[in-house]
Amino acid sequence: MSTPPSSDALHKAAFLGPKGENADELERLLLEVLRDHVFWRRNFHPRDPRLIDERDKRTEAFDDMSARLRDELSKILAELKRAAPLYSPRQVAHIVSDPSLPAFVGYFAGLLYNQNNVVAEVSPETVREERAYFKALAEMVGYPTFLPETLPRDAHARRASYSWGHLCSGGTVANLETLWIARNIRLYPLAIRLVAHQTDTFASFADLEVTTAPGERAALDALSTWRLSNLPIDAITDLHLRIKATLQEGPPARAQAFQEALPSVRRAGLASFLLQYNRAFPDDPARLPKVFISQATHYCWQKNMDVVGLGADALETIPVDDRIRLDTGALRERLYECIENRQPVLGVVSIVGTTEEGAIDPLHEIEAVRQEVGDAGLTFWHHCDAAFGGFFASLLPKTEDGNFVPPAQLDDDLVGPDGLLPADDAEALATLPATDSITIDPHKFGYVPYPAGAVLFRDYHVRDAIAYKAPYLADEDQSGFGGFLGQWTLEGSRPGAVAVSCYLSQAMVPLTPDGHGRFMENCIRANQQLFEALTERFSAAEGELNLRPFHHPETVAFCFVIAPAPGVESVASLNDYTNRIWQQMTVDGREDINQYAFLLSRTEVDVAGYAHILEDLLPTDVVQEAAENGTSLTLLRTCLMNPFQSDWSTDEGAFPDQVADFLYDVALEESVAHTFPPAPRPDADRHPILVVEQTPRAQEGLARYLEHDEKVVAHFDVRSCSAATLKDRRDRMGEVRDLVLHVDPSAPSQALRITRWLVDEARIDPEHLLAVTTQHSNGTDVTARLGALGLPARNVILESDLLTSTRRLVLQLSARRSATAGPSS
Repeated sequence: MSTPPSSDALHKAAFLGPKGENADELERLLLEVLRDHVFWRRNFHPRDPRLIDERDKRTEAFDDMSARLRDELSKILAELKRAAPLYSPRQVAHIVSDPSLPAFVGYFAGLLYNQNNVVAEVSPETVREERAYFKALAEMVGYPTFLPETLPRDAHARRASYSWGHLCSGGTVANLETLWIARNIRLYPLAIRLVAHQTDTFASFADLEVTTAPGERAALDALSTWRLSNLPIDAITDLHLRIKATLQEGPPARAQAFQEALPSVRRAGLASFLLQYNRAFPDDPARLPKVFISQATHYCWQKNMDVVGLGADALETIPVDDRIRLDTGALRERLYECIENRQPVLGVVSIVGTTEEGAIDPLHEIEAVRQEVGDAGLTFWHHCDAAFGGFFASLLPKTEDGNFVPPAQLDDDLVGPDGLLPADDAEALATLPATDSITIDPHKFGYVPYPAGAVLFRDYHVRDAIAYKAPYLADEDQSGFGGFLGQWTLEGSRPGAVAVSCYLSQAMVPLTPDGHGRFMENCIRANQQLFEALTERFSAAEGELNLRPFHHPETVAFCFVIAPAPGVESVASLNDYTNRIWQQMTVDGREDINQYAFLLSRTEVDVAGYAHILEDLLPTDVVQEAAENGTSLTLLRTCLMNPFQSDWSTDEGAFPDQVADFLYDVALEESVAHTFPPAPRPDADRHPILVVEQTPRAQEGLARYLEHDEKVVAHFDVRSCSAATLKDRRDRMGEVRDLVLHVDPSAPSQALRITRWLVDEARIDPEHLLAVTTQHSNGTDVTARLGALGLPARNVILESDLLTSTRRLVLQLSARRSATAGPSS
């Protein structure tokens, strides 16, 4: 394995770059790969005839194919440019990333050889590379040593501890395979009890002793269905291995007879198996088990529960806390209810990196609950869905023996209030080795092209629960990660190109704190900086727009709403406003993406389900009404997965400040559009305002600008005068409700004198006096001076951009449209 660069520029060497800065290097590598592949083809039995000669290339059919291919390719390339620019720091929207340069090259190399990792016989090298990648994954999450290519001869006898896993198309399939294995494992003791009851030949298996959840030893025949349904996972695999060893000691016919007699769920199907079992033991029936998961679950879990025959109704969601993490108190309470009601539990799913918020469930607390309820007689399979956040484990250092360094011993800049991760998130990641299985998606934070999912199991023996051998492919019991892999995977054919891509990616950038962990650090830091910038930007404009976080960001995602100045009257109205903002920052594939400065995404949460979270976000009556109506709340969402976002800066400012400024301007623009209808009603009472400026109605003047804004004139009667004629209009000031002073940057002193006269002599209420100005004019801090004269800070609008200033002005005035009194006190 190569040693990565030691500087902070690792990501600059590992990616093509937002502007294709490493294009020359990528081009050289791709050309080398292609030439090497062609060389291999030409030198495999070089005396074989060439089947495409130069005359073939000059035929009409050849020319036609070539021309049509170029035409279609040109069209596709043009259309692809309408997609979201995943490579750009301006893309802060989705859980998707730009693949690394090694991953690009590895995928292209593997693609040319078109290997199928279903069996090592066909794809020996790509299978070895898949294993090498999983060896690194297992080390990253703290699992036991990964399965060797060939098992040692004494592996079964000494119950060798190896982890197991493989590549698949994505997290959905990885989670499905875990459910499949967990279902078969958990029901295996019931199947042994049933076959011993129904078949005299195997009746002796009922006398086999097993270790129960509380740690007692008992024969299978002495245990009830409830206790058999709650054997520890290790006890079940041990039972399987003992039966397997017993059968292997006898004639092959006996092993075959057992396989045919075993009424497992694999053979009979779940419904038929439970029916057979309950007919055999009517006084001690089995029940359909449940699976528990956080309410922040990915939608694939409902589909997978359906596929494995458990049904979506058997998936029960547990409430989350205010950090969108599974509430272990609620989980504990629900598990004790299951003990009381003798309701079996197949498994509990923890999440590392919730799809929307990037939250990390407290795995350490879940494991503590597992130990507690285990002593009370209930066990469950603990699967961790870390499809999104599994690579956060690369942040944490290991001891020499491969264990995670205890979080309490980690540096403050990594763990703690001012570090990358909260202490309990680090504790959760350090508990990954205790789980039974893990889903990780290399095509997310592994920076590998699609399709690249991964599933890992702590104990390789569990793969026997789904083993299917194809009759045309030989296999041996000593196979480790080799031979016919397809017998242990849900998917048959699996692309070897993905294995090469994954392998080369981690070979260049190891899954360690000094390697891949640096990418994670960049992204988390960038998200922390963005959150700070957004908070500061929206706080600076007091009373105009409110940024209301749905949660405090802890990794790389952030969900929030922006409340318009008038407040939130209903969830439906807020959703309309949120969608207006989102429409200005999303790509639909039909428009030129260059018109979008930044891209973000949106998501929805069920108000009733998250009412305990939304109470701090929205008025109580609004939450109650939406919950009763079954309404969902639309949230804006950012997700930072680009390591370059922490570097990106232009003359207009740093990355987080630019995103915050742009989002604020869009929100302000859409707030006006949302607050006011596009045209006035015929009987509308327009709000009269007076604009005082140096040259009224001048082309560059504020009054002229306001009068050309349809949103303004639809609801405001704009009048104007110069500073010189202001005193002559004193008697008519009662006709207007608000007065706007457009401060001339070249004459700040005059503006201050006018303001003092308006407040002291004309008796104008400062609440109805607004100023549009620059912060500094000829060295004078006009904003501070205006504040000293009594103007509230929210009434002083900086003229950094006239369009934004007018929108802010409209929002300020709109808050007082219902006022009946004029500006005079």
